[in-house]
Amino acid sequence: MRRLFCLATIAITIALGAGFAVGADKPKGNADKPQSREDWPTEKVLVIGRRGNPRDWFVNHTFRGMEGFADGSSPPGEKETRSEYPFQIFYAANGSLEARFRRLGSRTPHGDIIELDYVEYGTWRINEEGDLCQTIPKVGWGTEVCYWFDRKGSRMALYYTTCGAFNRCYPGRLGPEGEIVPGKQFTR
Repeated sequence: MRRLFCLATIAITIALGAGFAVGADKPKGNADKPQSREDWPTEKVLVIGRRGNPRDWFVNHTFRGMEGFADGSSPPGEKETRSEYPFQIFYAANGSLEARFRRLGSRTPHGDIIELDYVEYGTWRINEEGDLCQTIPKVGWGTEVCYWFDRKGSRMALYYTTCGAFNRCYPGRLGPEGEIVPGKQFTR
């Protein structure tokens, strides 16, 4: 009977301790350089009327910023292996897109590695869940990639929901992050 009482007391103590740990606050992330969804600033907004159609946030707008391996595809503490590249994507009203980005590459097989500018064309849509989905035939073998997005003013962060053929991707990982501006505003 004593053993049973001791086991019950220990179980209750552990359960109470776990309950307190569940309510503990997580450390806050860095909103200036978001690495995951937890780092992106959120705000509570009182919505009166309609929020609007997220498709309208993209139609005839240019999204420009950085894309790269910012949260987990390089070993911890090895910042020199992290790689980000600038990108710009114009989303046309007809569902087409024009993507411009810069990556390291070679113009010839086994040639010098230099920064190259790319211009690619594809399609985009907002799916049933409200995610931005885009297909660029020469990027990721042309498979569709979808993103959940956060927006605060003109700043936006996209998080993968489906990864297509990308091997360094997982749902919830931070993808492109930058600003969205009206019109076709490429800087290069």
